[in-house]
Amino acid sequence: MVEYEWERGRHVSRFRPDGVVGTPLHASTARLSQTSLVHNWDLHHVVDVFEDFHAELKAIRTTVAMGDASPMTKVAISGADASRFIDELIPRDASGLEEGSILYSPLCNHEGKVIVDGLLFRDGKSSYRFSADPMIEWFQQHAERFDVQVRDVTYDYAILTIQGPLSREVLDSATGADWSHLGFSRLVPTTIGRVDVEVARQGFSGELGYEILIQADAAPQVWDAIADAGQPHGIRPCGHRAIDVARVEAGLVLPGVDYSNAGPDPTGSHIPSAGDPALFSSPFELGMAWLIDLEKEHFIGRDALVAERARGAPSNTLVGLEIDWRQLVGKHLEHGFPPPGTQRVDWAAKQVASNGIPAGRATSITWSPTIGKMIGFGHVDSRLGKPGTRLSVAWRIAGEEATIDVPAVVCETPFLDLRRNS
Repeated sequence: MVEYEWERGRHVSRFRPDGVVGTPLHASTARLSQTSLVHNWDLHHVVDVFEDFHAELKAIRTTVAMGDASPMTKVAISGADASRFIDELIPRDASGLEEGSILYSPLCNHEGKVIVDGLLFRDGKSSYRFSADPMIEWFQQHAERFDVQVRDVTYDYAILTIQGPLSREVLDSATGADWSHLGFSRLVPTTIGRVDVEVARQGFSGELGYEILIQADAAPQVWDAIADAGQPHGIRPCGHRAIDVARVEAGLVLPGVDYSNAGPDPTGSHIPSAGDPALFSSPFELGMAWLIDLEKEHFIGRDALVAERARGAPSNTLVGLEIDWRQLVGKHLEHGFPPPGTQRVDWAAKQVASNGIPAGRATSITWSPTIGKMIGFGHVDSRLGKPGTRLSVAWRIAGEEATIDVPAVVCETPFLDLRRNS
């Protein structure tokens, strides 16, 4: 009997039979939204724009903003073999990871292609959490040889993110403590609004920021406490759209959008290219070489990555692109069509060419209000990766068969200075 893709979802533990589409923060965020704009983040709906996208992005960059990052998949790993199991999956040396520390790392399959990149939390002597795009099946497939328990705890926690230059002042006010000494990628317990929470010095914006992990049933109480503490600092809620643009400006790639998920889990991005094997990428092709420790004796994908490194530089490389938006507008008008909207990040991959010869693809194209340019990522032939190289992006006019070539120039990423480590 044929099993259809939608049926397959019933067997994946991250799918819930009750069809939950909100998050633990949904009641708090929905009542504040002054638009009908929502974003389908994996299996959840989150507010896309609360009121004014530009104001929300500006708050991230200049003051402080708060948002809902709860749909991020969270997997708990515990048991006697937890450290050995993590060492098998992570291409970095995690042996020195202390309790309360966070390690950013990709996961690779046996062919050395990236499944997902995310955060590894060590929250106990024999317990970890990994937070990223969906990857529970991958963990479960490899847990059989180890004395470990692997659980999807996505629905157990809400994640409230505070991002922006004034985020530390807000956290100080909400907790009555001084957070100036918490280093980047550290995790500590605290109390907010009489609720026990965990605070991680993290974020997806490139700014100083924090992510607050909250037991699901107490999430609204903490949201209100942060909102109250942030009021003197001009805090405003920000939707998914502003966070997505902020992460592109910061040069941060997104699984299922900027590279295809090379693992068994359904991706959360819901676009056709998300699971396309032709778009699988190695960490070397994604600028993640610094996250790979080939001195480790063993981890999944090591042999393939050693062989790739022995061949020299990767054939493709990740670059920034500055796209000529005036040409994009002009060519649309020449065809009698209005220019495309640019406030949302365009997740659909577009072909990149050099002098008319296919040279790769462009992803995560968006208008950046912060720097006043249209930007995106290019996955191009390594010989074309030098800043200043002129390329073109093939842009299909919506509703038409016509495709226009829009000039683009290779540039360095991130597109702005990062302040998250300051």
